[in-house]
Amino acid sequence: MKSQRLPARDPRTVARDIPGIFDALFPQLAPGVVMHFNRKSYAIDGCKTISTELIEASSLQHAMLFEIAVAAGEQLIQGSNSIDLDSALEVAIRKQRRHFDAKLPEKLTTIDMEIAVSVAENLAIILEKVRADFGGELVSSPPIPGYQWIASGNGDFAIGSRLIEVKCTNKSFSSSDYRQVMMYWLLSYASSVEGGGF
Repeated sequence: MKSQRLPARDPRTVARDIPGIFDALFPQLAPGVVMHFNRKSYAIDGCKTISTELIEASSLQHAMLFEIAVAAGEQLIQGSNSIDLDSALEVAIRKQRRHFDAKLPEKLTTIDMEIAVSVAENLAIILEKVRADFGGELVSSPPIPGYQWIASGNGDFAIGSRLIEVKCTNKSFSSSDYRQVMMYWLLSYASSVEGGGF
């Protein structure tokens, strides 16, 4: 009898849509633990709040707006004095093409640009603060190795041995957000045990 091979799944999807894996491996990831982690969060000076009204005025999907802002933030992190939003849009479109339901914009409105620049500046400030506090090289899109039926993927950023997951929201991280980070750690650990990865 021939064994049927499961299709590779994105690690983010596995972490978010199959919580049972983590219920078995990390039964302590209860609401109280999530609250404990979230209590350790803190504000960083220099970051700007972006109003809900401004975000609602954008016609872009939030995921697309986020990708544009991250691409713009990477330009600042790499030492650019200004942001090339056309280039950031191209990068975001390349990433979002993987998702069949993504609406790909042809151009950005003034509101889209304002949001993207504000988020990009916030991201650059936060990552520089983490780098100053903990040291280490800043890496964009660190590779996350796959394992068996879980596909390889990429994280958002890493500084030294710290993996940084970026969310653009006014809410605290949820248990599914923490599961995603744990999934990345588990995949990296499995890869290192098998002689690969980091």
